Amino acid sequence: MDIVSIVLGVTALATAFTPFIWLQVVGGFAGITGIVLARKAKKADYRKSLTTAIGMLCSITGTLLCFLAPVLSLLSNIALFFMTR
Repeated sequence: MDIVSIVLGVTALATAFTPFIWLQVVGGFAGITGIVLARKAKKADYRKSLTTAIGMLCSITGTLLCFLAPVLSLLSNIALFFMTR
């Protein structure tokens, strides 16, 4: 489960930089799933602290970027709209 959380975190990071909002949302949910799997793996075996920490870090970063990128894009488009009027 710890390696799967790393893969899901990297997937979330990769989809955060795509221009498709629906793909960023899917990446955000993949990151949330990676966070849950990393926590379960940490509770199941405390010796997997490095791989679960990497999975948790990638998943949290990917989730934040996936859900923050569309908001920032929308705000920049609104700002550009009012600046060109």
